[in-house]
Amino acid sequence: MRDPLYDPARALEDAAALPGVRPVRLHRIGLPLFAVEIDALFDERQPYDLLDRFVGRAIAEAQLRTVPEIAGFLGLDEAMVDRVLRFLGGVGHVASRPDGTVALTGLGVRAVRDDTRYVAKRDRQKLYFDGVIGEPLPAAYYGRRVVVWSPEQADDQKWHRLMTHACAFRNDALARLASRPDRRDFNIPDELREVAFRSTSHAYLPCYVLRTETPRGPSLLTYTAVSEGHDEHLEKLCREWPALTAILNAGDSDDVRAAFGPWLVERDIDPARLSWTADGTLRLTLPSADFAAGGRKGTFSIVRLGSYVTARSHVLQLWCDDRSLRGQAVLERALARVTASRNIQPAEAEAFLNRLCTRLETEALTLDDLRRHAYQTGQSPLPV
Repeated sequence: MRDPLYDPARALEDAAALPGVRPVRLHRIGLPLFAVEIDALFDERQPYDLLDRFVGRAIAEAQLRTVPEIAGFLGLDEAMVDRVLRFLGGVGHVASRPDGTVALTGLGVRAVRDDTRYVAKRDRQKLYFDGVIGEPLPAAYYGRRVVVWSPEQADDQKWHRLMTHACAFRNDALARLASRPDRRDFNIPDELREVAFRSTSHAYLPCYVLRTETPRGPSLLTYTAVSEGHDEHLEKLCREWPALTAILNAGDSDDVRAAFGPWLVERDIDPARLSWTADGTLRLTLPSADFAAGGRKGTFSIVRLGSYVTARSHVLQLWCDDRSLRGQAVLERALARVTASRNIQPAEAEAFLNRLCTRLETEALTLDDLRRHAYQTGQSPLPV
C-alpha cells in the first residue's frame, strides 16, 4: 500500500511557518467517512449523424413539423425521415404531438444548439460524507492525490489510528445534497439527474492532526492530501469532535524522552542533548559539525536546522546554538523556497524569510542578503 500522505515534517514546517503557531504534537488518524454509491442519469455526448443534424435543424430553424414538410425541405425520402424521427424520439430529442406534428424536446434543443447528439446514460459513482456529523465532503476530496481507504485497506495499514464513526448515515442526506443549488461543489455535477441511493459503506480518510500552541491558547491544525497547506474544512470538524479531543488528551501522559529513545539510539545521539525551551518546545541541540558534515550517523543537512522530527506523536526541533550557522540555514531554506517557486512575489518571499528568522532566532535578514547568498553559491539571478 502506498503512503497515503506526504512526510509529516512538511506539515510541521507549514504549521511552524504560521504566525505565532508552535506545533507540539502530531497525530496520524483515519477520519471516518461514509462512502455512498449513487445511480444517476446523465446525457452523454456522441457524434451527430448527418441526417440527425439536418432533421433537428429543420425542426428548430425552419419550424417544420411534419414528415412531408421535412422530407420536401431536405430532398429526402419520407420513409427515411420517418426512421430518423423515430430514432430521435427514442433518444429523447423529439416528441410527437397529438395532432401528428413533431417538436424538439429540451434535450433536442440543446443538441441542435451544441451541434452534438445527447444520449441518456446511467452512471454510478461514489460520494463521501464525513462520519462525524454526516455532512458531504467538498469536491476537492475527490482529487487524484487524495487516498480514501476501504475498511479492509484501513485495517491493513499500521500508521494511522482509525477513528470510530460518531453518527449514523442519515436517510435523507443524499436527497438534501442532490437538491442543493451548490451540489456541484460536492461532486454532483449539474448534468446528473434522477440521483438515487444504491448503497453505503464505511471508509477512512488519512489525516495528520497537529496540536499547536498559539497566542490565543491551544489549537488544532489538520493536514490531508487535499491541499499544500492545512485543511480548514476538516479543522472545523475536528475542533468540535469530543472523541478526537479525548484521544489527543490521553497521550499527554506519555514519556516524551522515551518516545525518542529508539530514534536517538539509531543515530548514535546522546539523549542528554534533549532540552525544553521556555515556551515548551523539545529541542535536540547538536554541534555545528553535525549540520555541516554528511554521511556520518547523527548528522543532518543544514536545511534541517530548525525543522521538526516526530516519534509516537511527539515533536522535537533540531537545533544548534551557533547563531551564524542558523543564519546560513535561514538563507539556504529561503533560497530553496524561492528557486522552487518561480512565480513567487517579493513580498511573499520576504515574509517567508522573516518567519524563518523569527523561528531560528537569528538577526533580521533581507532579500538583498538572500540575493548575495544566491550569487555566492552560483544560484543567481533570483526570480525576486
